[in-house]
Amino acid sequence: MLGELIDNLFTMAKAGRPWTVGKHSELKQIDDNLWGVEDVFAMGIHRRMCIIKRSDGSLLFFHAVPVDDATLAQIRALGTPKYLVVGHDQHAVDTKAFQEKLGLKAYGPKKQAAELSKRFNYSGGLEDIPTDTTMHVIETPGSKKDETTIIVKSAGGSRVSILTSDVLQNNPPTIPFMFRLLGFAGGPKVVPIYRMMFVSDKSLLKKTLSDWANIPSLVRLVPFHGGIVENPAETIRKAAAAL
Repeated sequence: MLGELIDNLFTMAKAGRPWTVGKHSELKQIDDNLWGVEDVFAMGIHRRMCIIKRSDGSLLFFHAVPVDDATLAQIRALGTPKYLVVGHDQHAVDTKAFQEKLGLKAYGPKKQAAELSKRFNYSGGLEDIPTDTTMHVIETPGSKKDETTIIVKSAGGSRVSILTSDVLQNNPPTIPFMFRLLGFAGGPKVVPIYRMMFVSDKSLLKKTLSDWANIPSLVRLVPFHGGIVENPAETIRKAAAAL
C-alpha cells in the first residue's frame, strides 16, 4: 500500500493538465510585496502558490495554482504578471497551463532542464531570472533535485521570508491518516520520505537550514505544503538538528 500511495502521488504530480481550477483560498497578503493562494491538490494535501511583486512592478509566481476569474483579476491588479518559477519537476502539473494563461516566462532548476523542457516552455535556470533587490532565488544546497527556494525581502529589506518547495513542510494534524502515518504531519520539518528520497548531502542540507535560521531580519517561513510559520528561526534549527 505504501509503494502504491507514493507512486500515485508522484504520477499525479508529474502528469500535466489543462487549466483546472480547484477549491482554493482567497488571495491572502503575507507582506507588503508578497501574497499567497492555497488549494487542495492530491489526496487531501494542501499546496501554496506565492506571488512576489518586484521593484519594477512585475509579478513573479512561485509554483502554479490555477484560480477563478475573480481571483485572477485581483492578482492582475497587483502588477504585471511576468515570471513563473517551478520548485522541481514534481511541482509542474499546472505549469504549462498557467504559463500560457498569463503569458509568463518559466524557470526551474538547471539540473532538471531536460525534464522540465518536456513539460512547459522552459525559459532557463534559476540563475537566468533577472535579478531584483526584493528577492534571491536559489537551488537548495543538499537537495537531490536542486529544488528552488526563494528569499524575499519586504519593507525595504527589514523583513525576510523564506519560501520553500518540499525541503521544509508544516502540514496540519488533520491531513489524511496515511500521510500522518508516514510522518507528514507537524513541523516545520524535513519529512521522512524527503530525507529518504530527496536529500543528496545530509550534512550540506543541515548547514543550509542552519544558515537560513541565522538570516538577519528573518520573520517567516512560507512552505509549499502547510501553514506559514512566524519567527521561525528556532524551529528551523530544530529541523536541522533532526536530520
